[in-house]
Amino acid sequence: MIKNKICLFTAHSPLSGGGGVILRSLIKKLPNTLIKWCYVGNKPVPGYEDGYLGTALMGGPVLKDIWQTWQMLTMADSPIINHIVDQLLQTDCDGYWIITHNEGLRVAVELAKRQSKRPVHITIHDDWEGALCARSVRYRLMGAPAKNLTVMALKAASSFDVVSAGMQSYYEKLSGKTGAVCHRYLQNDAVNFNESFSQEEQILAGHIGSIYSKKDFVNFLKTFVNFAVQTGKTPLMQMWGCHLNINDIPNNLRSYIVLFDTLPEEKVIPELKKCTFVYCMYPLGKALHTFSATSLPTKLTSYLQAGRPILGHGPADSTLAEFITTTGLGAMWVSNDKSQGQQALQQVTALTTGKQQWQAARNNYFGEANVEVMNATLNSKFN
Repeated sequence: MIKNKICLFTAHSPLSGGGGVILRSLIKKLPNTLIKWCYVGNKPVPGYEDGYLGTALMGGPVLKDIWQTWQMLTMADSPIINHIVDQLLQTDCDGYWIITHNEGLRVAVELAKRQSKRPVHITIHDDWEGALCARSVRYRLMGAPAKNLTVMALKAASSFDVVSAGMQSYYEKLSGKTGAVCHRYLQNDAVNFNESFSQEEQILAGHIGSIYSKKDFVNFLKTFVNFAVQTGKTPLMQMWGCHLNINDIPNNLRSYIVLFDTLPEEKVIPELKKCTFVYCMYPLGKALHTFSATSLPTKLTSYLQAGRPILGHGPADSTLAEFITTTGLGAMWVSNDKSQGQQALQQVTALTTGKQQWQAARNNYFGEANVEVMNATLNSKFN
């Protein structure tokens, strides 16, 4: 029995990025909610053609993009945003579920402003100011209007959810409102404990997705290579879907790294299972502190399914450090000090874990509580 019809809007394809992974995992567990997924992008994607609303405002030629994005963030009139919102207002639904990535932040504010009968729930996976602006050359001077618009959206929304306790606390201070924490959902049988093993001649490290700081990564790679050589083993770093290319790597380190194209999760997890450990980083620089303290790497859910120990590299107060410390599934390197890095590598390659630890991590972070949060939001609160 369908309880509610919800219009979901994302400024990205339903099939792309960590946000898409999180949303698809939750939607599968909402059988009593009819979701119409609307989105903008370069073109319709298979299976979601009916929800395509046209091309995005952001992206494209630099000067045009900067001007249009500035207008969007400062609440100036924006024909493209108006067109998106007009289409969403015409959608037959009981309420809106808006992901604040890119255009979604302004869309949420406009929907709340233009009508009051249908609730507007927002989901925030990355902070606009602390992540999108801080990580971008194009948008780095737009932090102030992005923060203002974020506060406006939080106050205008009927409810909101966030991706970490750190983000929950951060937004409570900004807006005076408390959002629920909601992660990706993993089924109980998705986490496959992979017993620790020793590779006699090689230490194989794995990584998927983005690298947020080339400098920090190169420091890791140098330390990793030195550690392996000192232990009499050959190091190899395998990376899938990374934006770096081999020219970004110093000449003396290039033979220790292999870059692969992005693979679907079901194909990359078997490759990660072969690794001695997997690597996950958040940038150590101050400019991205809000990002590291509020976001949560979606790649952790893939690493959990692979069942390999995690070497975290990032600030001590990051959500990544909190995850590794709480779960005990890896070791954390909280600086670029080589001796500390060597110690973390020693810990992660010697780590012994049990099946209960891996299942506990799934239960505490990616279990049924996430589905309960979204069910309560999209059904009880929308009635």
